[in-house]
Amino acid sequence: MPSVHIIGGGVAGYTLARELVRQNYTGTITISDPQGLPYDRPPLSKSLQVEPFAPVAWYAEHGINLIQEEIEDLAVPDEADDWVVLATGTTPNLLQVPGAEHARTLHTAADATALAQVLDASMFGLQVAVVGAGLIGAEFASTASMLGAQVTLISNTESPLAAVLGQELAEQLHADHAQRGIRTITGTVSSFEADHVVVDGERVEAALIVSAIGVQPETSLASAMGLSVEDGIVVDEEQRSISHPQVLAIGDAARVQGARRAVHWEAAMEDAAQAAATIVNAAPVQRSVPWFWTDRHEMHVETVGDFSKSASTVIRRNRRGKIQTVFGLDATGTLVAASMVDGGLMAKAVKRLIARGITPSIEQLEDPGVGPRDLGRNEQ
Repeated sequence: MPSVHIIGGGVAGYTLARELVRQNYTGTITISDPQGLPYDRPPLSKSLQVEPFAPVAWYAEHGINLIQEEIEDLAVPDEADDWVVLATGTTPNLLQVPGAEHARTLHTAADATALAQVLDASMFGLQVAVVGAGLIGAEFASTASMLGAQVTLISNTESPLAAVLGQELAEQLHADHAQRGIRTITGTVSSFEADHVVVDGERVEAALIVSAIGVQPETSLASAMGLSVEDGIVVDEEQRSISHPQVLAIGDAARVQGARRAVHWEAAMEDAAQAAATIVNAAPVQRSVPWFWTDRHEMHVETVGDFSKSASTVIRRNRRGKIQTVFGLDATGTLVAASMVDGGLMAKAVKRLIARGITPSIEQLEDPGVGPRDLGRNEQ
């Protein structure tokens, strides 16, 4: 009987199972994950909540086998209608400094639950040090502060996430932490102890230390299986491993040969949809313009497109003079990216413009009075 064995229960693994069900796949579907029931990762850092994608009953209803297990090696399929799909996600980077074992990470449901318990049980004003001010670090710092902690956020740059948000908005958002009662330090961590962090010679007191300095693709199983690995499990446009056609890789652990690795929620879902299409021999999936979001301090921040292609930016400010939207233009003046704070429908509007190759005038981009529905209308 045909089979699909999915390794990993994050958004990519779950979405693949859901897509196969939707397309009436007639083989057996198995999801193996050391954490058991698949759950969504973004709420971990945004609210320290664990949110399963679906109840156990949904998997039983659709005949999906859920196995809580750690797989360290796996044989590649022998039959043309058997598939192994690696959706192994990422593993957190660890600081290579003395005392690093005193720093916790926020990467799994168990991590989030443990941190929530510490914050809930502590007195108001618990001293918390967060090392790394990117996506996870900034979100956790915001959450901990709202729960009453006294937070110090440590970064080696004053514009974390500049590659994703654009330099200007990244600087503003990082500076906003101080207005929310979070102390920010720009420097290099040299050591940890159980009750403090040393940053450029300064002792920063902390009863709770969290390290959030990025992630690496989890490729240990792929390597054990003899698959090609280079900044991720290397796949073709159909998500097939370039080493074996019956092994697919999707989500944050995968990288299409010749391209940069995409590490965001929507890309993982599209990988899963493409893997399903490969398995059932359906038409290729149409990829969308990249989209990314983060929530902090009750602000919803979104990015569409790719700021690595940007050669210049156009800034749109609100009535208070703060940056509302940053538009990225490439060397030819074509719109390739935008980031925004509480942009409403603006993200969808910009995605549509980028997909259609439409670039509004500089005047339209700068004018806060030009809403999402009107942006680029005269350029079509």
